[in-house]
Amino acid sequence: MDTATMSILAIAALFAMMAIGVPVFVALGVSSAVGIFLLQGFDALSALPGVMYDRMASFTLVAVPLFILMGEIIFVSGLGGDIYRAIRISLHRVRGSLAVASVFACAVFGAMCGVSLAGAATIGKFAIPEMLKAGYAKTIATGVIASAGSLALLIPPSVGLILYGLVAGESVGYLFIAGVVPGIIISLMMMTYLLILGYVKPELMPAVDLSELEAGQKDNPWVVTIPALLLVFAVLGSIYFGIATPSESAAIGCLGALAIAAYKRTLNVETLVRVISDTTKTTGMILAILSSALVFGYLLTRLRLPQDLVAWIVEQGFDKYMVLVAIFLLLIVMGMFMDVVSVILIATPLLLPIIKNFNYDPIWFGIVMAIVTEMAVITPPVGLNLFVIQGISPQTSLMTVARGSFPFFLILVLAVILFTIFPNLVLWLPFG
Repeated sequence: MDTATMSILAIAALFAMMAIGVPVFVALGVSSAVGIFLLQGFDALSALPGVMYDRMASFTLVAVPLFILMGEIIFVSGLGGDIYRAIRISLHRVRGSLAVASVFACAVFGAMCGVSLAGAATIGKFAIPEMLKAGYAKTIATGVIASAGSLALLIPPSVGLILYGLVAGESVGYLFIAGVVPGIIISLMMMTYLLILGYVKPELMPAVDLSELEAGQKDNPWVVTIPALLLVFAVLGSIYFGIATPSESAAIGCLGALAIAAYKRTLNVETLVRVISDTTKTTGMILAILSSALVFGYLLTRLRLPQDLVAWIVEQGFDKYMVLVAIFLLLIVMGMFMDVVSVILIATPLLLPIIKNFNYDPIWFGIVMAIVTEMAVITPPVGLNLFVIQGISPQTSLMTVARGSFPFFLILVLAVILFTIFPNLVLWLPFG
């Protein structure tokens, strides 16, 4: 059996197993082990533990559980609600202020947790009921949270960027810094759209009445957000100024989050046990997929699939932009049926050689890939953010949430086009 046929069979077996409900890490592991056995025999399987250990024994990987723990602590601390209310009060004279405040709050919360679902769930818990109570259209109230929650995939400290950096062999610090400007630009694009929509179709976003608030709340809305802003500066500033590595900054973030939760008195023994339990489950899932994905990448390398794919593309004479569009479409389709972690870990070893062959910067591609996966989490049928938002607002159908997310999907498409035409918008901060 030639390597091309084996490559096709390995990938087909992987997706077939996932289609019938086999866990991703099991599907990756089984298809990889069978492929290596057929390629090199039984003895070659003994090399697989070493393949996993060599890449998993990375100091960078320590950042994953620490940032997840930091996000879980922030989740129970109530900081998300503080941020949302401060922005809501500050923008109360602006039509569409609740929706704009939701985007802003999701962006700031994403800079503290790095997990898309946590951002959507935390801000959505406060924002969606308020928007619906104020008379906002259901599509707006749910769609804006589902979409803005995905900003955590791009804005550092994104767990997705850590995993991409590990698999691609790129600096996680550079990836974090490169994600700052695109994250700000996309947030501004979303807020601008909402402001325009608020004036073009005011019936979708009625004016907000703040008469129930006390004067002190109106005068000093940002005081309660100072701990959150200090935490963001401590985590990102320590990386940007070279004071700490991403893993060390994650530890700083955990300590800061614990201090904030202790100050706010929102963390008792029962809550701490639940936080640690949830962190362990999430980390275990990610590391299981990562270890199996590394073995799958090893199989693809032994089959020379990435190299053969590059050679075939060059031979066909495809334009580099055509190749890029095809890659983006592939990532979106994968994201429609798989979680973000699986998409990043499976697609990166396959696509990165193609990206490098066409002289695209791997740091740039990591950021654009994060934006494309943002599209995936708001795309049916398995857009996870859509299900999270429907869980918060069960009276709203999944298709209503999806319709509300579609304008933001188009904004993300525009962002990808913008950063493709002007890649320095991504690269000037880390390399400027």
